Amino acid sequence: MSSSQFPILKWAQRKDKLYITINVVHSKTPKIEINGKKMKYEGTDGTKNYSFELELYDEIDKENSKYNLDTRNIFLNLKKKKEGEYWPRLTLNKVKYHWIEIDWNYFVDEDEEEDAKEPNFEGKNLDEINGEINEEKDEKKNEKIIEKKDVGTNTENDNDNDFAMLGENKADISDLDKEEE
Repeated sequence: MSSSQFPILKWAQRKDKLYITINVVHSKTPKIEINGKKMKYEGTDGTKNYSFELELYDEIDKENSKYNLDTRNIFLNLKKKKEGEYWPRLTLNKVKYHWIEIDWNYFVDEDEEEDAKEPNFEGKNLDEINGEINEEKDEKKNEKIIEKKDVGTNTENDNDNDFAMLGENKADISDLDKEEE
């Protein structure tokens, strides 16, 4: 990728895992590589290219790590190879990166971990990320083709039915407002 910038990366940890959020809205074709202590990311939002390469404080167990991709970010649930101790920082080097922040939504002190809120996370294996993105692109292309065909088949009566349905929904919503009073 030519001339890329750093995405905002937020992180928090537990004794056995790291939570990392890569903030790239509408991330297209993200590539995430984790090998021992090395973590590499490349991706685009359609207009800007993003990338980084980090040497993490300690090793990650890639096989037991998960990810979740949505329209606002990529959420990584990375399993630490060595459980037990909190890392003093995300990276091996004592360097302040302007684009790395603490994720205060999931941050907890080490002694308060048992009471901490855990993210509702049903992720997929990291090895699947590149294949999934390509499949999603193919599905979206097929959906757009179908939508274009459907747009051309609307008739004037179809549009009237759509507005009639909106009117019915609007009435239902106003009925709910009356019930609250």
